[in-house]
This record gives sequence, structure tokens and C-alpha cells, in this order.
Amino acid sequence: MTDISRAKATTSLQDRIVLGLVKFFKAEWSGAFLAIVILGISIELATSGRPFFHPSNLMTILNNSAAIGIVAGGMTLVIITAGIDLSVGSVMGMTAALTGYVASFWGFPPYLAIMTGLGIGLAIGAFNGSLVAYFGMPAFIVTLAGLSIWRGTGHLSTGAQATPKLPETFDMFGRYNPFSGLRDAYKEGELSGFWESVGGFIDDNWINFFRTFQMSMLIFIGFFIVLTIIISNTRYGRWVYAIGSNEPGARQAGINTPRYTLLTYMFCSFSAALGALLFLGRAPYAKSDYGQMWELDAIAAVVIGGTSLFGGRGSLWGTFMGVILLKLINNGLTLAQLDTFWQMVVTGLIILVAVGLDIVRQSKNPESVRKLLGAIAAVMAFLALMTPGAIFLRAKIALLEHGAATTLREAGTSLAAGQNARLLSPDEITQLQSAASANLTATLLLLVLVLATAFVVLKTSRLISFGLAAVFIVMILPVSLLGYEITVPFLVLGAAALLGSTYVHAMFAKARMLDVNAR
Repeated sequence: MTDISRAKATTSLQDRIVLGLVKFFKAEWSGAFLAIVILGISIELATSGRPFFHPSNLMTILNNSAAIGIVAGGMTLVIITAGIDLSVGSVMGMTAALTGYVASFWGFPPYLAIMTGLGIGLAIGAFNGSLVAYFGMPAFIVTLAGLSIWRGTGHLSTGAQATPKLPETFDMFGRYNPFSGLRDAYKEGELSGFWESVGGFIDDNWINFFRTFQMSMLIFIGFFIVLTIIISNTRYGRWVYAIGSNEPGARQAGINTPRYTLLTYMFCSFSAALGALLFLGRAPYAKSDYGQMWELDAIAAVVIGGTSLFGGRGSLWGTFMGVILLKLINNGLTLAQLDTFWQMVVTGLIILVAVGLDIVRQSKNPESVRKLLGAIAAVMAFLALMTPGAIFLRAKIALLEHGAATTLREAGTSLAAGQNARLLSPDEITQLQSAASANLTATLLLLVLVLATAFVVLKTSRLISFGLAAVFIVMILPVSLLGYEITVPFLVLGAAALLGSTYVHAMFAKARMLDVNAR
């Protein structure tokens, strides 16, 4: 082969790679998928013990994602129609409470109580959908009001009290393991022939594989498969996208937009009720305060998965991955022993990044893409900062409050109960001073990294981006030595975002050239 033919072959391979990357990143779910892969590999390398990609660990993630995933699936359809449903968390809490209430106190058989809960979900969806579709009320206002109405109704109906332990029938939506019966029969010697071999295989692999099989995971996966088939292969699915893309145009084309909008809101509330059942399948009792802030988590999962808040674009596959990614990040923050309130902050940041990604995708501007990748790197640096930074701030604030309360007491001021609670013992002061000192170095290093990455969003060069990406990687060693291994996945993802930002303009130029040549 001559040098010219080799060059042509190389160019052809490069072209195919570029076109493949362009095709991949055009998919709404590409960002979520890439983040899951990078975070998963990073966690695999950063943690000891059972591998992250071990089947039982992956199934545990799916089990934990099931209830909110079902809610997010219904939310996806509403957002595709350019609507919103802020009441899904309250609907989930209300249906969970009333389902358990009628089963525990009214004597309803479990299956009748389950049907009652699902029926309540459909009724609420019909109420919301009617106001939006037939009375022209903004979906934001209707469902914002519903957020309060349905939560209050749940509290009033049950007295905001927890039910006794629910019947075992509810386990069929959650913790029930479909393989446990076969294993038990095998251990009792009740199987023979083929089924004895199957039972033996299950028993041999129970700890490493079958133990974490739960109905919640199977319902979660089955729900998304069925819903994807419906959206991709039915008139209803086509009309949902048409309404979200251009509702007046869809109406002029003969689509009964109010009917399909009503159906979409009904399905969304039905999904919230089904999510409540999955939650009850893993909870010991029912209570009306379940599902708080789930509307935020559902919206976050949907937009992370690439569904546009402006309607007309999105996929259930993307939402599925958005749920998994959100759960991965929240689990990481939990392992870092951060308060739930920090997780709320992170969820809000993720929504902002996901909406920014949608806007940038529509603009098709390489500079906007570069800035977005820089912003993602800055967010990852902030997530890494949160572990030592939260401990440092908590210690410093506690010491500051102790000092202020002590000064007031010495001045003769009568302290309120809350101020007295801020007074610390000598041992507590020593512990807090040690915590602040131990976390100071990591906090300062990562804070500088956050500020430097924020600067890159505004103005940078390829050299600076390459250098900062190298700093992200180099930072892994000191933070690991300081005991913050949980921050490693965020540092790796930040480095990947910065490296990607350096090739954005070249990728766009190459893709446009290939598109022109193809024409």
C-alpha cells in the first residue's frame, strides 16, 4: 500500500470516527450515558471491596431507582408535550397513604386497596388534565396548586399518622424475590429432575447474584420497555411528540389535542400512584409524607436524560439513564456522609446543567458547547469540594456559634434554648478544631480548582484547558491520601469534560466539512 492510499485510509477512518461521534452526541441520552460510564469506571477504580459493576451491585441500584423511575417515566410524557406536573410527589404520598390506610383501617383486601390507590392516581390525573386541556389553565399553576392540595388531602385523610405494618401482598411490588421460592423448595428437598438442577444453580449463586433480584427492579424495567413500545409504535406516541413540537399545528392537522393532553396527565398521575406501590413494597408502613421533593427528582431525571423542557423531543431510554445517573450521584454523596440538604443543592445544579445542555444542543454553536463542558467541569470540582468543604464549614460555624453564645452569656444576656444548644463542651471544641484543621488543606486545594475551572468557562485556550484537566487528574492523589476517595469519580468526570472541550471546535469544523462533502 502506498503512502497516499494509507493516508486516504487513515482519513477515512477518522471521518467515520467523527461521524460516529456526531451521531452519538445528537442523541438526547448521550450525555447521561457517557456520565454513567465514566462515573461507573471511576467508582470501580476508586473503591475497594465488591466491584461496582458486580451484577448484585447493579441490581441494587436498579431496585433503589425503581419507584422514582416509574414516576419519572410518566413525567417524561408530560414534558414531551411541553407541559409540567409539579404534583407527582404529593400524588405519590397521598396514594401511598390512602392505599395503606384503607388496607389497615377499613379492612380492604390488599388487591382492592391497590386498585383504590391506582384509581385515585387516575382521578387526580383526570382533574389536572381537564383543567389544562379543556379549561386552558397553565400546567405550572394547576400542578403547583395540586402539590399543596394532594399533600394536604393525604395528611387530612390519615391524620398524618403512619399505618401498622402492611400485608405481605405489598411486597410483590418491592422486596419480593421471585427466585426465593425455588431456592427454599430446593433446600427442603422438594424438587426433582430439571427443577432440582435449577434450584441448585440458584442456591449456589444466591449470594453473588440472585439475592438482590427484587420485583421492584423487574417492574421498573418492564414498565419502561412497555412504555417505550407504546410511544414508538402507536398513534398516541406520535401525537404526544406532535403536541409538544407545535400544538396549534397539531390541532390544525386534525389531532384531538385536548384528549391526548388529558390522557398524558392521567398517565403521569397513574405512574405516580404506581411508584407509590413500589415504594410501599420496600417500606414497612404507609405515611402521607412520602414522596416529598420527588417532583424535583423526577424532573431532574427527565432533563438529565435529554428530554427538552420546551417539548417535542426526548426519550424514555434517556429518562431511564437519567434516573440511574441521579441515583449514582446521590449514592456517592451519601457515601461521602453529606447531609440530605446537600443532595437537594446538587439536584438543582444538575437540572441547571441539563437545561443548559438542551439549550446548547439547539443552538449548535461550538463555543456554547465548549462553555457548557467547562461549566460541567466546574460543577464536578464543586461536587469534589463538598466532602471536605462541608466538614470544614460545619466545624467552623459550630465554633463561631459557640463563641458568640459564650460572649452573650458572659455579658449577662439570658440565652434562649437554641442559643444554649450552641454551647460546646471542651471535648467537642477539640474535636471540631481537629476536624477543621484536617479538612483545611483539601478544602483550599479544591476551592482553587473550582475557581480556576469557573474562569475557563469565560475565557480559555486549549493549552489552559489541557493543563487544568491534568490538574484534575493530579489532584486525585492528594485527595485520596487525605481520605477523600469518594471525590475521585467527580475529578475524573471533570477532567473528561475539560479534555472534551478542547476538541469541540475541531469536531464541529470536521463534521461540517464532511456534511458539505456528502452533499
